[in-house]
Amino acid sequence: MKNIWRRIIHREWAFIFERKKNFGFFMLAYPFVIMGLILAIFSGKVLDQIPVGVVDNSSGYYSRELMRTLKSNRFLSPRPFATVAAARKALDQGRIYGVVSIDESYDKDLLKNSGASINAWINNEFLLVGGNLTKGLNSVVGALQAKYQRRTLAALGVPASMGDSFASPVQVSENILYNPGMNYIYFLGLGLLPAVLQIFICISVSYALLWDIKTYRARRLRRVFEEHPYAACAARITFYSVGYFAVFVIMLTGIIALFQVPVEGSLFRVMCGGIAFIFMTACAGLLFAGFTNNLRFCLSICAIYAAPAFAFYGVSFPVQSMPILARAWAEFLPGTHLNRIFVNELLRGVNAAGTWQDILFMTAVGAVCFVLGAKGYSRWVKQDKYLGPKL
Repeated sequence: MKNIWRRIIHREWAFIFERKKNFGFFMLAYPFVIMGLILAIFSGKVLDQIPVGVVDNSSGYYSRELMRTLKSNRFLSPRPFATVAAARKALDQGRIYGVVSIDESYDKDLLKNSGASINAWINNEFLLVGGNLTKGLNSVVGALQAKYQRRTLAALGVPASMGDSFASPVQVSENILYNPGMNYIYFLGLGLLPAVLQIFICISVSYALLWDIKTYRARRLRRVFEEHPYAACAARITFYSVGYFAVFVIMLTGIIALFQVPVEGSLFRVMCGGIAFIFMTACAGLLFAGFTNNLRFCLSICAIYAAPAFAFYGVSFPVQSMPILARAWAEFLPGTHLNRIFVNELLRGVNAAGTWQDILFMTAVGAVCFVLGAKGYSRWVKQDKYLGPKL
């Protein structure tokens, strides 16, 4: 048995570092290139200081107070414009992401307690930008409204100790958990890591297995697969799993270090989740190879399986809110479970029991895929008619 493992591991090592060096680059270097390009897009980290144009048609004390409050908000970077038309033009050109227009009667209406108004235009083309911009404007308006309501009530003779309860009968104490700064790298970066690795692992395993059949080199392993099919497949799967686990550790360490992702839970459970994720993905590649016995068709299946998987991970919206079929499909994607482990262990630091459930589920599904895939692949290797033309 040891000779089988030693022989296959030596053979796979020669395959990626001597016979197919471009495949070695694809496996060990290209994931970092892709992940680096993706993370470069999000290197800005927190979306704050969003440029917003302000047109002050009132030019009074209260409008200047509004300007100062806008400047003090962490999400907003107000820029003055002379006219609404000029500000709207800058908005259309993408130089700013919102426009706030203060009415001419803004100060007069506040002094008369007749209700002042401002107009706002928000570019919601970019979801996170529009969301943070709206949050910043609502925060500014809410703070000023509370201040002016208290002032009006004081003028009517309401004691200062009762001003808050009269101005805001229902008061909300907001406590944003787990990602208070709206740092999108926390959920996008952690979600993209399994998305990238799922594609590369699935394609690498399928390609390595079916390349042997396509080039007639699988005949050299025929006796091994006849006597020990599961051990032979396990050795090949283990070789690629170990390589991709090293890639996984380096990528995750880089994201945590470069983007200050918090580690609230257990890194040990995260590593166990990474192992289960790689195992399930590699066994899925083995299953596809054992089912198809056709390199091009198998790679197409890998692409269909892995490429759109990110949309089902629960990164943009919860898996529980998806339609029943989409939810069922999401549960059979290893990236869904690894992303859930990232959220629970790194951001929340809770639900360790749920983490182990995800790990056991990926391990169980991977074991089923391994058994079925090993049976199918061994069948092709042991039959001459499935080995393809001799090169």
